Amino acid sequence: VMVILGIHLYAALSDAYNMSNSWYTRDDAYYYFKVAQNIREGHGSTFDGINSTNGYHPLWMIVCVPIFALARFDLILPLRVLLMVMAGFSAATAVVLYRFVRGNLSESIAMLAASFWAFNTYIHYIVYEFGLETPLAAFSIVLLLHQLSKLEKQWRIKPIETRQLLTLSALATLVLFSRLDLIFLALFAGVWILLRGSHMRFMLPLDVVIIFACMTSSIALRTDIKAYNQFLASSALEAALIALATKLPALFFFGAYQHPSASSVWLSIRRVAVALTASLPIIIGSHLLLVKAGITREFPLSAFAIDWAISMLLLLGLRLAALWFGRDQVDAHPESPTPVDELRANWKRWCGEAAVYFGVLGGSLAIYLLVNQVLFDTATPVSGQIKRWWGTLGDTVYDNAAPNWASFFGISFRGVYDAWEPLSNFFLWAAGHIKPLYPGSNTLDERYYIAMAATVAIAGVLLLANARRIKKKFANMALIPLMAAAGLQILAYTTTAYGGTKEWYWVSQMILLVPMLALLLDVILKPLRSVGAIRLALPYASLLVSVYLALRLGAEVATVMPYSHFPVDRPYMEVLPFLEANTPPGAIIGMTGGGNVGYFLHDRTIVNMDGLINSYAYFQSIQRGEAPRYLYQHGLRIIFANPRLLGLPPYDGQFAPYLEGYNSYGGKSLLYLLEEPKY
Repeated sequence: VMVILGIHLYAALSDAYNMSNSWYTRDDAYYYFKVAQNIREGHGSTFDGINSTNGYHPLWMIVCVPIFALARFDLILPLRVLLMVMAGFSAATAVVLYRFVRGNLSESIAMLAASFWAFNTYIHYIVYEFGLETPLAAFSIVLLLHQLSKLEKQWRIKPIETRQLLTLSALATLVLFSRLDLIFLALFAGVWILLRGSHMRFMLPLDVVIIFACMTSSIALRTDIKAYNQFLASSALEAALIALATKLPALFFFGAYQHPSASSVWLSIRRVAVALTASLPIIIGSHLLLVKAGITREFPLSAFAIDWAISMLLLLGLRLAALWFGRDQVDAHPESPTPVDELRANWKRWCGEAAVYFGVLGGSLAIYLLVNQVLFDTATPVSGQIKRWWGTLGDTVYDNAAPNWASFFGISFRGVYDAWEPLSNFFLWAAGHIKPLYPGSNTLDERYYIAMAATVAIAGVLLLANARRIKKKFANMALIPLMAAAGLQILAYTTTAYGGTKEWYWVSQMILLVPMLALLLDVILKPLRSVGAIRLALPYASLLVSVYLALRLGAEVATVMPYSHFPVDRPYMEVLPFLEANTPPGAIIGMTGGGNVGYFLHDRTIVNMDGLINSYAYFQSIQRGEAPRYLYQHGLRIIFANPRLLGLPPYDGQFAPYLEGYNSYGGKSLLYLLEEPKY
């Protein structure tokens, strides 16, 4: 804790110029900062003081509001304070992660896990330097996992009390509102708790991911990804939801969730095949009814056959894996209860506990959606709606929807669809070392995926070779719900034509890597612990690695956050003097983005033109091609943007007839916004 806080304190007290140019470098963070400042000043939830907005995750805004009350005295002071608040979250996450891993593996590995999280330069950069909601999200996830782990070791000894369910539901609610896309973890955690004692808890969460992935990818495979994103993403989502609602009950009632060791492999194959075949006509019929009603778009029906085949392969593979990991319990399950018997024996407890857990979680979400609808005329954050719209437009000036299969499954190593950093850096390192075996100047892609496949295969062999121990650890560490949630979260972006995905979205994937790598390391070190000298040396080796990681991060922070290097009167952004010299005081200026300029610019107002931190009414106006009129009616007279950018989607040239240029800076132009179009 002292080392983490010390490194961050060094950064927090460095030159003011560092704050906006070396630490808080993402425009999105300033959306929080400016809105928090306006809330504290009594202007409401607004970025520009004109348009009300809900384009943010609520809990991080609550954290920011009291801090940015200090902005009335000094714009840099709240940034320094927030940096230390993020340091506190980093330290708290490392401590809880240490206790979580120590309680399930060993102290030496727990030291490495906590230090890796706290001091890895990539994790630190993405999670703790942007000023976004990720520190709170990471802490919430780890805290929920720690409590689930503690519960896992208790429920077999004594019944779970209602207050424990309420506590877990409250933690899941904390996870949800720290980042709204973490709803999948909150839901799967509830399923994991409710289905304790049933073998179904190990397969159902992963079945959800498999069914969703198979249905959506089958449609994309039958068409192509570009057409899928532009025309069929919403239809695929509807088909996937129908498949989930149909296949999961079919799998249950046809016995595919019974303990695999209680039946033969051929019986498992038959159960999965019958369940998928029985559900197929219902899925196809439901889709055709929606098409007939004009609710959804039609896609080739052969996609359902592809879905059946891929689903059969993956669902059966999961059950064979379950058979392997549960083979030590064959005698314990000589006769697995029938689905009806299991339902009859557990439905009362399931319903009662679901009412408690999901009542708190669902009630909180319902209140949030209702408040948003009343205050902002839309139930969900407008930023997410806008980015989903961008994804259907093809090539835009912003990040596009997943453009290829690697991106579709979140395993691209280029750009925002690499969901598995920092492990991806290891794959790239390995890819570089196998070049002599697979030469070529343009073979990096192939070598990367060869390295990934080899690593996954080796890890799989290690896990399979230690099946009994791994199954226990997976259960105790609640890795199944975390894995399922991480997978479904990726698909929620990549399969729904979401344009504008960012690298900091993958915080749950980063957290998943830590216990998974710790578990693999535990398996590797297990034979060595029988040697007394090695066993005694392991804590000291962990300490040395931790010190190295801390020194490495500290050196990097010291390099990018210098002292007495920049003049105290240097503008926080180079563009600020230009705008202040070329616009009148009190001017309302439109910018595409503009978060950092909006926060630092003196005596002028920045209006966000891409809509991410603007109102739902503005989103509707830009969709209709009426954004120039909307902005003019709300007092905007000047735009600072690249005119060529405004000619491309999502703007599509709607501003061009209303603009008259008068100055330029850094590739952007200052333009007058006219009341009437010139042509």
